[in-house]
Amino acid sequence: MNYTLQQLKYLIAVADHGSVSAAARSLYVSQPGVSAAISHLEEVFGLQCFVRHHAKGVTLTAAGQGFISEAREVLARATNLQRRARELTETITGKLDIGCFSTIGPFFLPRILETFEQEHPGVVTTIFDGTTESLTRRLRSGNIEVCLMYDLNNLDSSFRKIPLLELKPYVLLPKTHRMASRSYVKLRDMVDEPLVIFDRPQNDEYLLSLFQKQDRPPRIGQRVKNFELVRGLVAAGTGYAILNVRPALDHSYDGKSVICLPIAEDVPPANIVLTVPGTASMTRRVEAFINSTVESIKSFDPVAFRWSNDVKDVSFEQPFSIADSLRSEIVGTA
Repeated sequence: MNYTLQQLKYLIAVADHGSVSAAARSLYVSQPGVSAAISHLEEVFGLQCFVRHHAKGVTLTAAGQGFISEAREVLARATNLQRRARELTETITGKLDIGCFSTIGPFFLPRILETFEQEHPGVVTTIFDGTTESLTRRLRSGNIEVCLMYDLNNLDSSFRKIPLLELKPYVLLPKTHRMASRSYVKLRDMVDEPLVIFDRPQNDEYLLSLFQKQDRPPRIGQRVKNFELVRGLVAAGTGYAILNVRPALDHSYDGKSVICLPIAEDVPPANIVLTVPGTASMTRRVEAFINSTVESIKSFDPVAFRWSNDVKDVSFEQPFSIADSLRSEIVGTA
């Protein structure tokens, strides 16, 4: 049995338009070609689909009505088959090298990758974590294709940045600190105490910018390159820290308690971005990762610092909001 989908398309067009000439015009083909297709189908299937009326077009026979209905289903299935084949050939596969800044990676990348790998199981991901300097070198050299990092205004125009979210800074104190029972902290009350710094080049500039409106700069205490060591030193009473990311646990590795307090002053947030080389065209893998990340981040609450679809809420001893506290302070002094 020899026939084509194109011939079925011609057949359906004649049924829809009521004449061979009208069908030919709608398909931008010759009238003899349509007539030949109809005759061929009627011969192949052994039935008459139309009754021809001289100069008045055609009408469907009873057999033709049923056959046209089946022909429409065949064409619909063929269209679906073509679409499915296109989807299969467009499946994203291959290797994707991803960079992430060492302190923010643990908070965001596992959840992002979980979603991405479910959506694109054919992509094999490799993670490179490190400092801003090492990550930008990898981006420039092509060793990584996309990077999750802070945007501290030190990235030049050769990089393209996709903004994800803003993280407000907070003050980390030991639970035994004299201000630990407060609902918020004013930076002017902290300038005389030692500031434990997470020692990264751009972090110094950012921390100093927070104190610009104060009478004097902060008193610098310990400088360490390990995030959890910063928390441990604070828990031990060595000083205080100003950070942007907050672990779910309110204690350091050795079990000492810490507390996170919002800053009363209006201070700039730290911006988290996805960064890609600005000169090279993005692969479909990178585009898919960006889209998946942007959608995943919508489930993250930067105020509560948790994923909104978590089954179990993450709670801190102090709410990360100062609006009510400031309001009550104003009322109390009125």
